[in-house]
Amino acid sequence: QELRPRTMLPLLVGAQALVVAPPAAGQDAIRSLMTKHDPILLYVSKLLEPDVASDAGALYAWCRRLDELVDDPAVSGDPATTVARIDEWRQRLDELWEGSPRDDLDAALLVTLRRNPSLGVQPFADMLQGMRSDAVRARRVATGADLEEYAYQVAGTVGLMLLPLLGVSEEEDVAAARGPAIALGQAIQLINILRDARPDAALGRIYLPRDEMAERGVDEAAVLALQCTPAYRGLVAHTAERAEAFLGRAERGGRSQPS
Repeated sequence: QELRPRTMLPLLVGAQALVVAPPAAGQDAIRSLMTKHDPILLYVSKLLEPDVASDAGALYAWCRRLDELVDDPAVSGDPATTVARIDEWRQRLDELWEGSPRDDLDAALLVTLRRNPSLGVQPFADMLQGMRSDAVRARRVATGADLEEYAYQVAGTVGLMLLPLLGVSEEEDVAAARGPAIALGQAIQLINILRDARPDAALGRIYLPRDEMAERGVDEAAVLALQCTPAYRGLVAHTAERAEAFLGRAERGGRSQPS
């Protein structure tokens, strides 16, 4: 079952009547999340305009809580429970898009959606799909193309979510900014994959593409055992080059975007 397609909030009919003041309880909860998990983001948010900071924080909270559902150690060995949690999160999103938040953090995101009517549901749905692919006992990635698609789903989507907050909302501008925004997220995710190779191996996860591992003679058992062979180092270098290419694409595209 997929999320019902929507591109804008139904409640935006008569949007001039909507109250878009961020709920204090939601913003307090967002600050608590950032303080606990990503304090640098709390500092950076102070450099943004207040509305933009509030909206970015609401997006952060939604993504952070979803990430915690998938990586919760209490259910890491139970994919069925993780999938059920993701399905429930999808239902919450569907309800949110109908204007019915379940808690203060959902309410903060509803304010963001109302304040940024060009922010569509698809990036959220795509992120959920990427998280669902992690809900297995032995996570593997078949091809380089699959790796890039996964990097889009769990990180490139964040770039798309942020575009309206950064003033990119006109159709022509969105079309020009979409590629660079996605590329930046993909680059960051590939870097994260290389950084997190050790904890991922402990969870039985390998994100390096199987076809590229086979081409270079990289053995899965060796990766899980943290054996840094010359072939493995070569594949890591290749993945780093892929990330660098995405960064270059994002940088070149970013020069033409609104400042």
